[in-house]
Amino acid sequence: MHNPAWRPAQLHTERLASILHHFIDKHPAVCSTGKPRVTHTIPVHMAVATGHPANALQPHYLVTALTRQLNTQASVVAQSTDWQLEAIPLEHGATNGDQGLILVFATANLEGVRLAYSCIKNLSAGGSRRFGVLFSGASDGDIARRCQDRLASGVKQFLGIRLNQLGHLSAPGPDFSADLARLAGEVQRLWEAHSTHNQLEVTHT
Repeated sequence: MHNPAWRPAQLHTERLASILHHFIDKHPAVCSTGKPRVTHTIPVHMAVATGHPANALQPHYLVTALTRQLNTQASVVAQSTDWQLEAIPLEHGATNGDQGLILVFATANLEGVRLAYSCIKNLSAGGSRRFGVLFSGASDGDIARRCQDRLASGVKQFLGIRLNQLGHLSAPGPDFSADLARLAGEVQRLWEAHSTHNQLEVTHT
């Protein structure tokens, strides 16, 4: 049996339900900045060695996580921008010629350095000159730095290209979210810098 003391509350609830439709907007306003949305697609070439450690950051996890982080940070500052990263296997050397920035993801060992160098060499032959390189899989910071320095030195000496070093990103752990946010910020900064450079070149031609 229902408690009689509940009856006033029940009547109040029924009354609210009967008039609720008056307060619901059947056509909710859509927030719009007035700017058309723009999609930036960044190719990520995979220079992943055969011995890429199982506990290192895996290629497709990187692409998914970094794409999500870039879009999250863009939405926070109300940018009308969508970011999309495209994983490209090592054997696919071609990339879109209009890209302002190309990312290379490499294993932090000697084979990974060699694969990354070959990838950059092939792409630079097609006109690409702007690269950001990220390593993963090093057992300590010294190995990661040696891989970065070896690749940067070889690319500058033999190809005349100055790399944008994006550092080393380990597999998901306690600091992964903060490291991923810093990486996304650096990628966005590089993209904007290269886009501005391209616009200036067009202006002066």
